Order: sequence, then C-alpha cells, then structure tokens
Amino acid sequence: MNFTERMIELARRKERLIGRAEGQRGEIAAAIQRWEKPIGVVDRGIAVARFLRAHPLLLAAAAVAAAVLGRRNLVRWLGRGWVTWRTWRALGNWVRRFNA
Repeated sequence: MNFTERMIELARRKERLIGRAEGQRGEIAAAIQRWEKPIGVVDRGIAVARFLRAHPLLLAAAAVAAAVLGRRNLVRWLGRGWVTWRTWRALGNWVRRFNA
C-alpha cells in the first residue's frame, strides 16, 4: 500500500468515525432529554438539603412549630403561608411590570 492509498483509507476512516460520532451524539441527546425532569427533581432536592444544612436554626424552628401547633394546625398555617407567599410574589411581579 503506497502513501496515497494510505491517505485515502485514512480519510474514509475519518468520515466513518465522524458519522458514528454524530449518531452517538444524537443518542446521548435523546437519553439526556429523557432524564432531564427526574434529574431536575433530584437537583432541587439536593438544593433544599444544602439550604437546610446551611440554616439549621430554620429547621429547628420548623420542628418546634410542628410540635407546638400539631399536625392539623401546621397544615393550615403552611397553606396560609403558601398563599401569602404566592400573593406577595405576584404583587411584586405586577409592581415591577408597571414600574419598568
């Protein structure tokens, strides 16, 4: 095999490898897309755990509130807090939109 034939064979091999890599990139993209939501949930869970680890006093306060209020009152207060927080955020967005 002379030099020219060797270079032609290398060029063909390169083309085959590039095509194979392209197909593999498509497979990887499809696999990542399937796992995107579950990984996002795990990522948010890890973020919450890190936040609670960085703020142990907040976790202790929540435990005390749960012990003092009891299950039913705690659920009621959490619901009220959630509605209040969502309302506060909605109002903030509304104010920013009109002040911009």
